[in-house]
Amino acid sequence: MFALLPALALLATSALAQNSTSSVTEKDIEGLEANFKQAQLVPQLISDFDPEAILSVSFGGQAITVGQKLDKDAVASSPEVTVAPAPGHDLEAGALYTLLMADANAVGTDQNTTEQTRHWLVNGVSLSGSGSSYAVNYTGATTITDYAGPGPFEGTGSHRYVVALYEQGSDFAAPSNLSTAGVPLGTWFLPSYVSEAKLGDLLSANYFQVENGQATSTAEATTSVDSATLAGAASTTAASGSASSGAVSATSGSASGSAATSKTSGAASGASSAAATTGASSGAGKTGVAAGMIVGAVGVVGAIVGAAL
Repeated sequence: MFALLPALALLATSALAQNSTSSVTEKDIEGLEANFKQAQLVPQLISDFDPEAILSVSFGGQAITVGQKLDKDAVASSPEVTVAPAPGHDLEAGALYTLLMADANAVGTDQNTTEQTRHWLVNGVSLSGSGSSYAVNYTGATTITDYAGPGPFEGTGSHRYVVALYEQGSDFAAPSNLSTAGVPLGTWFLPSYVSEAKLGDLLSANYFQVENGQATSTAEATTSVDSATLAGAASTTAASGSASSGAVSATSGSASGSAATSKTSGAASGASSAAATTGASSGAGKTGVAAGMIVGAVGVVGAIVGAAL
């Protein structure tokens, strides 16, 4: 009998979460997916988004709602990140993940030709906790790029900052230029990095917006997701949008309708720290943020000349 105890203990820890206690509903997941589509992050930046959890991002102890517009001072320091699994999804004990944050620029930006800015990259994080919410654990992880708070260039519209948690499979291999700690903020093509590093599924993601000054051209407006239109609207229990669980708010999550952008600006985020140029492998840009400044300036000049004509 006692010989069975180790096996029983292994079975008991084979999953971090049993979703009978999960506070996340199917409506929360549907709302998250809908908000990412409304914000033109899916499929423009993330081709396939099938979240298995809700990712809660908190600054100064305050959880954001999906797509919330924030002042750059409020997001200057790294956030607390927690995960609440969706119904029917268990989180495996011992699994490793990559946590990152990328600036997808303003709505209307062509993600295939304009690099995103890498604001945060940590490989080998794990999840710890119990119940329905699990904290990202950095013990043993490698912080490739320390968190750098948003600092978009003035007049480039409302930038969308995506915080994402990817599964790391057994074949994960960080590209050589993004494999050691201390790589400064820089630019990359996020989909290329995900592919080259052989990252697994996107467990979940969240995003917020930061704008600097008034935009210099008209943006493509998006609208908030109406929860009544979601397939899971018939749910009679937990309402979405809970700050404690990071659930999706039905009134948030659209890219700001007042945010303005130029499709030609494509400016990468002008965070206060200078961007380092990284190699072409791993999807990292050769031009860095400095190039984003030049392109952004060209876009502004073009808009002025066009208005004059």
